[in-house]
Amino acid sequence: MASTAQWLSGMARTVDQHLDEETTENYSVGNLSARTVAQIEKHLLICQPCRQSVAASDAYVASMRQAAANLRKAERKAKRKVERRAGG
Repeated sequence: MASTAQWLSGMARTVDQHLDEETTENYSVGNLSARTVAQIEKHLLICQPCRQSVAASDAYVASMRQAAANLRKAERKAKRKVERRAGG
Protein backbone atom coordinates (compact mmCIF):
# COMPACT_ATOMS: atom_id res chain seq x y z
CA MET A 1 0.00 0.00 0.00
CA ALA A 2 1.20 3.49 -0.80
CA SER A 3 0.94 6.65 1.22
CA THR A 4 -1.32 9.41 -0.05
CA ALA A 5 1.64 11.21 -1.62
CA GLN A 6 2.90 8.05 -3.31
CA TRP A 7 -0.58 7.24 -4.49
CA LEU A 8 -0.99 10.69 -6.00
CA SER A 9 2.31 10.47 -7.84
CA GLY A 10 1.56 7.24 -9.66
CA MET A 11 -1.81 5.76 -8.97
CA ALA A 12 -4.46 8.05 -10.39
CA ARG A 13 -3.93 6.59 -13.87
CA THR A 14 -4.23 2.92 -12.98
CA VAL A 15 -6.48 0.42 -11.28
CA ASP A 16 -3.56 -1.81 -10.32
CA GLN A 17 -2.68 0.13 -7.18
CA HIS A 18 -5.42 0.69 -4.65
CA LEU A 19 -6.03 3.28 -1.96
CA ASP A 20 -4.35 2.42 1.31
CA GLU A 21 -6.28 2.37 4.57
CA GLU A 22 -4.97 5.75 5.73
CA THR A 23 -5.91 7.49 2.48
CA THR A 24 -9.33 5.84 2.47
CA GLU A 25 -9.95 6.95 6.04
CA ASN A 26 -8.78 10.50 5.34
CA TYR A 27 -11.07 10.59 2.31
CA SER A 28 -14.04 9.42 4.40
CA VAL A 29 -13.51 12.00 7.13
CA GLY A 30 -12.77 14.82 4.69
CA ASN A 31 -9.14 15.43 5.59
CA LEU A 32 -7.78 15.71 2.05
CA SER A 33 -7.29 18.61 -0.33
CA ALA A 34 -9.75 19.23 -3.13
CA ARG A 35 -7.10 18.17 -5.66
CA THR A 36 -6.49 14.87 -3.89
CA VAL A 37 -10.22 14.22 -3.55
CA ALA A 38 -10.69 14.84 -7.27
CA GLN A 39 -7.95 12.33 -8.11
CA ILE A 40 -9.37 9.75 -5.74
CA GLU A 41 -12.85 10.20 -7.16
CA LYS A 42 -11.51 9.76 -10.66
CA HIS A 43 -9.92 6.49 -9.57
CA LEU A 44 -13.11 5.38 -7.82
CA LEU A 45 -14.96 5.61 -11.11
CA ILE A 46 -12.92 2.69 -12.44
CA CYS A 47 -12.00 0.72 -9.32
CA GLN A 48 -14.66 -1.42 -7.65
CA PRO A 49 -12.40 -2.67 -4.80
CA CYS A 50 -11.60 0.90 -3.78
CA ARG A 51 -15.28 1.89 -3.98
CA GLN A 52 -16.04 -0.98 -1.62
CA SER A 53 -13.26 0.11 0.75
CA VAL A 54 -14.55 3.69 0.74
CA ALA A 55 -18.12 2.51 1.36
CA ALA A 56 -16.97 0.47 4.36
CA SER A 57 -14.90 3.37 5.67
CA ASP A 58 -17.81 5.79 5.18
CA ALA A 59 -20.11 3.44 7.13
CA TYR A 60 -17.56 3.15 9.94
CA VAL A 61 -17.05 6.91 10.14
CA ALA A 62 -20.82 7.49 10.16
CA SER A 63 -21.32 4.98 12.97
CA MET A 64 -18.52 6.54 15.03
CA ARG A 65 -20.00 10.01 14.54
CA GLN A 66 -23.41 8.71 15.60
CA ALA A 67 -21.92 6.99 18.66
CA ALA A 68 -20.15 10.21 19.64
CA ALA A 69 -23.38 12.19 19.22
CA ASN A 70 -25.25 9.66 21.37
CA LEU A 71 -22.57 9.87 24.03
CA ARG A 72 -22.70 13.67 24.09
CA LYS A 73 -26.50 13.51 24.37
CA ALA A 74 -26.31 11.04 27.28
CA GLU A 75 -23.72 13.20 29.04
CA ARG A 76 -25.92 16.30 28.71
CA LYS A 77 -28.90 14.37 30.03
CA ALA A 78 -26.91 13.07 33.01
CA LYS A 79 -25.61 16.56 33.75
CA ARG A 80 -29.14 18.01 33.71
CA LYS A 81 -30.29 15.24 36.05
CA VAL A 82 -27.48 16.02 38.51
CA GLU A 83 -28.24 19.74 38.30
CA ARG A 84 -31.94 19.12 39.02
CA ARG A 85 -31.08 17.00 42.06
CA ALA A 86 -28.67 19.64 43.36
CA GLY A 87 -31.13 22.46 42.83
CA GLY A 88 -34.29 20.75 43.97
